[in-house]
Amino acid sequence: MKRHYMTTKYCELLLRLSHRQIEAFRAVFETNSMTAAATVIGVTQQAVSRLIRDLEAETNLLLFDRQNRRLLATTDAVALYREVRRSFYGLDRITRAAQLIRLKRPGVLRIAASGAPSHYLLPKIIKRFRSDWPGVRISLNVLPSSEVLNNVSLQQDDLGIADVPSSAPGVDIEPLPSLQFVCVLPREHPLARKRVIKPKDLRDTSLMLSSRTTHQHQRIMAALDFERVIPNIVFEASNSGPIRALVAEDFGVAILDQITAKAYSGQDIAIREFSPTIEYELKLIYPANRARHDRVQAFSELVHQEIELL
Repeated sequence: MKRHYMTTKYCELLLRLSHRQIEAFRAVFETNSMTAAATVIGVTQQAVSRLIRDLEAETNLLLFDRQNRRLLATTDAVALYREVRRSFYGLDRITRAAQLIRLKRPGVLRIAASGAPSHYLLPKIIKRFRSDWPGVRISLNVLPSSEVLNNVSLQQDDLGIADVPSSAPGVDIEPLPSLQFVCVLPREHPLARKRVIKPKDLRDTSLMLSSRTTHQHQRIMAALDFERVIPNIVFEASNSGPIRALVAEDFGVAILDQITAKAYSGQDIAIREFSPTIEYELKLIYPANRARHDRVQAFSELVHQEIELL
């Protein structure tokens, strides 16, 4: 009964006090110092002293004993602090809940991405994002890289992911950690015995590449031309799925981006380093002159994290 009475008394007391007085009291109690408390709540030491004096006058309680420049909390201060802590804990919970509601309120995240990241990188990221942002609906447009740029520049999508140049009109472009192209072969292919595949190794080999309209195709051809290798290209595709399936059928050897190759690693194929290094330079693409929503930034961070694990 006595405990209930004391709790009620201090709760009624808290209702009569200003938030600033309670805030100053809490800081002084937890730091045992007017100076430290002033730093915590962002005011001067004189202001903290005045708030504590006003609080003691309002409550008719002696809260701190001043002894040899030290502050000692009284038994009344301890009792008052218990109620203050409960009140602030509730306020902190409300503040955090409001932030979560604001950040994760329902909405749509529209993404445009080229084939490789759409099929082999984003599914895992989308799953992670969904667990953090359950109210957000995700829309994914799978497009050629040039169309990814176009969609984002027209603000039809909030975020783009593709291998594109470092700058383009109407968009802001952010580089992702650099990846490489690798050589993908049937596991029993003679070249699979090599640790590193070089252009000269591919002189008489049936080769499969991405379509010649892509940046990837152009980079691979430049590397082969530099070594004076005329490739025997037997198959091209805009999507790497058929290429991987044909590698497994021993139709030929492919040079693929690292994301696709890793997704297709298995017992039927071998993945080998290709030299000279050909960079696979994925970028994050944002509409220019537009504020980025928190959900866009959160998804971008997940993309960075996932690529760094490859």
